[in-house]
Amino acid sequence: KIQHLHERMNGIIQSKNQSIIGGSGSNLVVQSRLVLSMEGNNMMDADHWRVWKAADRLESREDFYPEISMQVVDILRSWGRKWAGDEKWTSLLHKTSLHHEIEESVVALHHLFEGLKNFQEDKCVVVDACAGKGFFSFLLSYLKHPKIDVIVMLEKATINWYHIEEGNRSAREEGRPLINIWDNTNLHDYDEVLDRMFALPHPIAMSGIHLCKQLSPSFCGLVNGLGDKCIYACLTPCCMPRAVTSQKKNTKTMKFTLSIQLAESKVERQVRRDYMCRRERLRRKPVGGPCYYCHEKNHCLIDCEVLPTLPKDEQVAIRKAWHSATVPCWNCLELGHFKSECPNITDSSATKNSTSHNAQQPPLLSLDVTNVLKADNPFSMYCHLIADAFKMKEVQVIESELEKFGNHQEGNWNSERKSIFIVVK
Repeated sequence: KIQHLHERMNGIIQSKNQSIIGGSGSNLVVQSRLVLSMEGNNMMDADHWRVWKAADRLESREDFYPEISMQVVDILRSWGRKWAGDEKWTSLLHKTSLHHEIEESVVALHHLFEGLKNFQEDKCVVVDACAGKGFFSFLLSYLKHPKIDVIVMLEKATINWYHIEEGNRSAREEGRPLINIWDNTNLHDYDEVLDRMFALPHPIAMSGIHLCKQLSPSFCGLVNGLGDKCIYACLTPCCMPRAVTSQKKNTKTMKFTLSIQLAESKVERQVRRDYMCRRERLRRKPVGGPCYYCHEKNHCLIDCEVLPTLPKDEQVAIRKAWHSATVPCWNCLELGHFKSECPNITDSSATKNSTSHNAQQPPLLSLDVTNVLKADNPFSMYCHLIADAFKMKEVQVIESELEKFGNHQEGNWNSERKSIFIVVK
């Protein structure tokens, strides 16, 4: 038992005051007093962290993706020896749901590595959407897959990612991919997220574990919007969106749909984005510089202190030139002229103003989810509908073994959530 404890606490526990107690003909009994090298913790705390139990439980499941599982077991135990007992690691290595998060990550990792086997290029970027504490990303980094250059954690919130920063310190030295954090990034902000993803240096493999409600359709839209830039995606829906669940209380006969973005060409997207930028400029005054007149970067023309010192006629001419160059026409949204001078004006458009210019969306797929709750297995039907919305070559809906470990009530239509994986290649 002492040897077992030494193996677990190697680097953290040191032995002290070892004495041998025994008698003639009796077995020797080794009594050791083990002391943690970290202040404020004790051996029992570290030895009873959930990371050890999670590793033991995963090791006992011999038929559960063994190639990945055995690597993960070794990683978990190395983390335990290094960090168990340190309060800074409590939220990762001693969390209540640790075992379940490990199993879900193992399934996702298995399918990711299988998908990368057919990937011809040398490097890719893995984007972990709605990553939370980043358990999947952290494990992925320590598995050191040779084709993964960088891991991106995309998360709306700002969380304590101490473990990510600590892991990154030794990543290059240990030959592991770095983890970049995109916090305050909302998956629903389609164009903003897509811009950042297109700027990444390599093809992208997307992962979305536990995506609740509308996040799953948004994830699907991003994968479609990336087109050939996305080489692989794995989605694990967590629960169904309101468009589905609200039908439970709705007695009217009506159609319920989800809108999912489809791919558009580079030219189409650029035209649409330019239009939206002009539309936004028409609705809001500019904030910040550079100034149109003095070119200072810390203010715009409205706040320029030099402009009021000029003659009135010159001020008017400068303002008119600034408006013509930066404010689109209220009729056609083109730059360079005012509505009164618009060459595109017609009788039907003469009374239009900025409020009539509707937002331009990318091509959309209208996914009919009207009859989902009427199915024998509503959640499975929902996942199959989402799978059909992915516009890539091969899509699989995989019902994993994780469902049998849930604590849902019998007959709960949402009982399979977190157990169905949609794999897209």
